Amino acid sequence: MNSETILKAIGKARTAEPSRYPAIGIDIDGCVDEFPEFFRVLAGYWPGKVYVITYREDRSKAEAFLAKFGVRCCELILVNSFEEKALVIAREGIIVFFDDQPEVLKPVAPACGLMLVRNEGNFDFDDRKWMLSDKTGKLV
Repeated sequence: MNSETILKAIGKARTAEPSRYPAIGIDIDGCVDEFPEFFRVLAGYWPGKVYVITYREDRSKAEAFLAKFGVRCCELILVNSFEEKALVIAREGIIVFFDDQPEVLKPVAPACGLMLVRNEGNFDFDDRKWMLSDKTGKLV
């Protein structure tokens, strides 16, 4: 399958009932703000629901930020803890979640795929190594 065929199939899927397709979740800080073009395209073409789940207090600023970059969002959910993020992910049946903090990803159920977004807060570009604490990483 070439990329044009895939994009056509995704376009057809977007017009179908969203609940027939799995939901994804995205964090804003460290993800959308680091790679806005990627998340704009991903959210725009994803055929299912796109949840933005973020540890923020100001809903209007979060909405304005998503609008500025054109990131489609079916629902913006503000949380107050890492555990609350995990509960929302489970409740909404999100199959893949994008975040940049390993601490956030620890309580997420194994049924959800996790994508750790690399940035200067979690990756040492000089040493070319991930930065993890003993609570989030294990050397093998």
